[in-house]
Amino acid sequence: MLGKVVQVAEAVQGLNTIERALTGAELDLVEATLKACVAQAHADINEAYQQRGDAFRFENGKFPNDAECLKRVGFDETGEKETLAQELGRLKHAAAFACFKARLPPDLRENFTVEPRYKPDPEVNGVVLTDKGVNTLNPDFVVHGTRNATDVQCVYELKFPCLSAQKLAPHKTSWAEAQLKAYQLLSNRCPAAIISPAGLFQLGIP
Repeated sequence: MLGKVVQVAEAVQGLNTIERALTGAELDLVEATLKACVAQAHADINEAYQQRGDAFRFENGKFPNDAECLKRVGFDETGEKETLAQELGRLKHAAAFACFKARLPPDLRENFTVEPRYKPDPEVNGVVLTDKGVNTLNPDFVVHGTRNATDVQCVYELKFPCLSAQKLAPHKTSWAEAQLKAYQLLSNRCPAAIISPAGLFQLGIP
């Protein structure tokens, strides 16, 4: 009898673990890690890019100016022309994602997903995961219930602005605000946010 009681208790504990959301302190740790990784990726890629044989040094030796940001440097995977701003953004996203996975504590790794894609599902009055399709949402980083990416807690989008006018306030462009409003539909538990080298910017908070 005692054995069965223990088994039931363990099963209940297991269910609680599966459904658990992050605490406030855990979420603070995640956000601090995201900000640190984004800042590190920004600095590391700017430096590493200038050491590449097929690249060039920035005029000021630290980061590209606006003219350099708009310079065509190659083609993306679809064959479209790619600017330096786009190439650096792609490289910095990859570096930040690797940093997230390396630095976030192992016991929280089942509570986040990098680049999930969601589509509305009227049958469940919510969203489901998908790998393609129009009218889908593809945020950079999602905190969610353990092992359940559709139980969305918080949504974060990474921005690595290259143009000087966007660096200090990447959330104030019309397209960034529209993106955050769309992501906010995934959860009402915390404001959708942008993380850039300048910090964290939440929807609706100046």
